[in-house]
Amino acid sequence: MKHLYKKELNYYLNNPIGYIVVILFAVFANLLFVKDIFIVGSASMRPFFNFLPWLLLIFIPALTMRILSEEKRTNTIEILLTLPISETQIVISKFLALVTVSGIGLLLTIGLPISLSVITKVYLPEILAGYTGGILLAGFYISLSMFFSSQTKNQVVAFLGSALTIFFLLVLGTDFTANVLPRVIHDFLIYFSPFNHLSNFVKGLIDLRSIFYFVSFIVMFLFLTIVDLEKRN
Repeated sequence: MKHLYKKELNYYLNNPIGYIVVILFAVFANLLFVKDIFIVGSASMRPFFNFLPWLLLIFIPALTMRILSEEKRTNTIEILLTLPISETQIVISKFLALVTVSGIGLLLTIGLPISLSVITKVYLPEILAGYTGGILLAGFYISLSMFFSSQTKNQVVAFLGSALTIFFLLVLGTDFTANVLPRVIHDFLIYFSPFNHLSNFVKGLIDLRSIFYFVSFIVMFLFLTIVDLEKRN
């Protein structure tokens, strides 16, 4: 399992595609935050964390789309399944590698709170809670995107499937559904929106219900991915 984790991690760290995706994420994240400071006049990390779900909507599926679909396209998945490791270990190794790469991307934005602390006083627990929520959100996106990657040999299909699903889930937590759907239905559906649960972390709150939400969905999508691999074995 450790060797597979290193293999996947090295793929992204030694591959221009991995660097391009991570660096583009960091550039967009930093530019958007700088805009809020100097144009909008915001002196808080909240705008950054509030926009993070929409930013990761593109970058996580782009990072994850090849993780299993490429293995299926090249038939290396058959070789992988003959190794003395279980399907669970394969999926978890790939998942942890992707979380590590995503964590590196978030780490590249650490200059934002540092720069902000030079301008004004920052509330450190709020920033730490925001980054904790960001990692959980990235894990949720990765597990969902891995599931879609396991369903097809086409990377573009995997990208579109995961991106559209994430977009739909995010919209559930916006005012759009509140204005379109009856309140009872909206109040029920909003629970399934990752945007709604991230908002607790953005406020500096470590809400156990939100942690349970992210962990539950991560486990569910990883389980579905494992089941798909087991069917091929």
